[in-house]
Amino acid sequence: MPENYDIVVSSPFPNYDFFAHRMMEQCGQMNVTFFMVNDVWINEFLEKVESGEVVVRVLLDLTANQPLEEDPYTRLAKAVKRLGGFVMDDPDKTAIVAHKGKFHQILVDKGVPVPETVVVSRDEAKRFKITDEIKQRIGVPFVVKPAWGDSGIGVVVNAKSEEDLKRSTQEAPLSDAFLLQQMVTPKKLGEHFGWFRMYHVCGRVIPCWWNQTSHEYHLVTPGQQRRYKLAPLKRVMMGIAQASKMAKFSSEICMVEDGRFIAVDYVNADPDMNPRSFYPNGVPDEVVRYIVWLLFHEALRYVKKRQGFFDEDLFEAEGGWLEQRKLQQTAVNIPLPHGGQG
Repeated sequence: MPENYDIVVSSPFPNYDFFAHRMMEQCGQMNVTFFMVNDVWINEFLEKVESGEVVVRVLLDLTANQPLEEDPYTRLAKAVKRLGGFVMDDPDKTAIVAHKGKFHQILVDKGVPVPETVVVSRDEAKRFKITDEIKQRIGVPFVVKPAWGDSGIGVVVNAKSEEDLKRSTQEAPLSDAFLLQQMVTPKKLGEHFGWFRMYHVCGRVIPCWWNQTSHEYHLVTPGQQRRYKLAPLKRVMMGIAQASKMAKFSSEICMVEDGRFIAVDYVNADPDMNPRSFYPNGVPDEVVRYIVWLLFHEALRYVKKRQGFFDEDLFEAEGGWLEQRKLQQTAVNIPLPHGGQG
């Protein structure tokens, strides 16, 4: 008999330990089996999944290596999906949105506000000239970003020339394209600047102020949302979610001087989960705990399927029993129970 795990979290990053322990607490309270796959376990665990010795019902994939076909975490996500498990997020969807150049055009087509951008392939970059027309369009200085990659590798801020593009190509050798992007400057809003690290988790949007220099987070309060008219933040995030079809990710959105909201970092499939209780510039602990709860609640829909209350399909199917009973009683003229209304 194979060994079954209801919820598995996979990540090569040690800063997910707090997240994993909070998820393990939730699983323990609901009698749900749990396993954390990290660099110590990934190869053995992958082998057992592929051989059928281990069955995973829900995999929470917290990696950023979807473009690398031979990466063991990518292989694990694809194996779980192929064998009938539920993967959050689907590795095939994540691979599409991970390419910033291609996803940029999808966002443009969907009407999501993004900076003026020129996408340059690696082959073009060798002879690419930044013309006066391009400078007028994106401004100078501008930002250079690799289409593939994360953690700021290959990103050049305050870029001014082709040399900066060349530098980015050297620092991000795996990227097949690069974005020359308009720099945006956040508006001052009280003690904060209008730069936000946003989380989208299973349809919920969690807004945080994010300091570009100190990298400190602060949860946006309801009062601040009203005072600074931040409602468009949610609309932009929902637009990104609809375009990407992703359940969990983070984005960065800037409110510029004229009040517009612009998405500047589109989708991070492995959002920052460093808790502030362990890292001075970490995410507020209550945000991490809330994200864990949302993901656990979503996973439970699959883990507890056809086990009574947790099966939404069954619940919805039986939820109208009283109305059905009334119709049946009315059809045969059977008196309704006291207090019933025909």
